[in-house]
Amino acid sequence: MRPCAEDVENFRKAMSDDPARCLLLGVTPELAELSPTLTAIDNSAAMIAALWHGRQRAILGDWLEMPFAPGSFDTVIGDGCLVLLAHPKQHQRFFEQLTKIVAPGGRILLRVFTSPEQPESRAQVCLEALGGKMKSVHAFKWRLSMAIASESPDHTLNVTETATTFDRLIPDRQRLAAATGWRADEIATIDFYKGSDARYCYPTLSQVRNSIPPSLVEKKVIHGSYELAERCPILVLEPRA
Repeated sequence: MRPCAEDVENFRKAMSDDPARCLLLGVTPELAELSPTLTAIDNSAAMIAALWHGRQRAILGDWLEMPFAPGSFDTVIGDGCLVLLAHPKQHQRFFEQLTKIVAPGGRILLRVFTSPEQPESRAQVCLEALGGKMKSVHAFKWRLSMAIASESPDHTLNVTETATTFDRLIPDRQRLAAATGWRADEIATIDFYKGSDARYCYPTLSQVRNSIPPSLVEKKVIHGSYELAERCPILVLEPRA
């Protein structure tokens, strides 16, 4: 669920006409051209090397301990940052860092991946897939992962559990292909999760808001129009005057 053209355009519209000093959290190529004066920060040298070919300045650093002076940036943008951080303490620390580095009158735009307030069960998601009620196999994988994460107090899951659950609840992949029209190779992308040590966090939107300090004000929430867009809104935050 990388940002699509609609997401990029929503970022662009929500940014001021002059984003001035702009910080990108991560090295998301789709967002690299949103500002001519953009700095990216990522904690993986491999990701920077792989995705940031000839683009603007990128530095190696930790989002929870950013090496910038207070008020260093007028605009801060990021895509899916919270999914990589533990809820709630790392989320709170993340927003505290953003509060520090954004300048007065600045703006923070974050696309967040959120579970529904009323959680789905693993079985429910799989039954809907077998009923042909989903357009994309990627939306299915995401919904299944969120259903699993909702069972944990911190809304976090090991992604290998998504593949394990899939194999247990939908052992017949041909049946799923017939019900959905998905190709076998598309369905097989769930096998990439097997053996992974990655852990993802999918809080609800209300939980995200609870992690935002009073020093930041939510100005708007922007949703796209694609499948599951309601679960990955762009939050627009500004420092409290």
